[in-house]
Amino acid sequence: MTGPGERVTVPVPILLYHSVSDTPSSFISPYAVTPATFARHLDVIAESGAATLTVSDLRSALASGTALPQRPVLVTFDDGYLDTLTTAAPLLAERAMAMTAYVISGAVGGVSPGGDPMMSWSQIGELAGSGAEIGGHSHTHPELDTVPAHRVRDEVAVCKDRLEQQTGQQVRSFAYPHGYSSPRTRRVVEQAGYSSACSVKNALSSPLDPPYAISRLMVMATTSDETIRGWVAGNGAPVGQDEERLLTRGWRAWRRIGVRWGRTPHWAHAC
Repeated sequence: MTGPGERVTVPVPILLYHSVSDTPSSFISPYAVTPATFARHLDVIAESGAATLTVSDLRSALASGTALPQRPVLVTFDDGYLDTLTTAAPLLAERAMAMTAYVISGAVGGVSPGGDPMMSWSQIGELAGSGAEIGGHSHTHPELDTVPAHRVRDEVAVCKDRLEQQTGQQVRSFAYPHGYSSPRTRRVVEQAGYSSACSVKNALSSPLDPPYAISRLMVMATTSDETIRGWVAGNGAPVGQDEERLLTRGWRAWRRIGVRWGRTPHWAHAC
């Protein structure tokens, strides 16, 4: 446990949500939580005495040695669903909690493969204006570790450029589509001008996480309140999983074969 003014050395829970809805499509429903469930999760955070931060605030403080709250917890959203603005943001605002929203720039103003509405540019601007951090989540949501280098560069750069042009704010953080990255992908993200990037890993984030391989915990429709309570307390999950385990490399090779044979649509699953 850290005290005021000390650097964080305990695991940091970074929660990953997608949709907060009572009526999600079948496409996103495994990754969606109801508004009532989301409100309970936020109350668990509040009751624990934890303080919420954006991803960039956390990484900046860790890099500089700046003091952080005693118990930081991060709330993040992927993809850019409309209910991130209309449902999740008000519940966070009621509790004065921070959030980071990672947006697929090419999906703005459209719908998911299941028909779920995505935020428009004006709505993303509204979310940014409310104090939320807006991060990049690629332009078309491919598995970046399976596509050619020029495609990776386009995906991460176009996303950053469009988000910055539309919001008028610097976009500092990135989240890998589907949670997948590789050493090459991480280098490209860094070279594009992002200062951090999130994976998934289903692990608590370690203060020693590489800045371009930050661990997060996926919240599913089936994730219990007790699981959230444990994560917020720093329990119930591994800490800072290695990005390049042998199993990870083997799974990447298999997925690359699938891409070559046209078996993996860009929005094959959410993240």
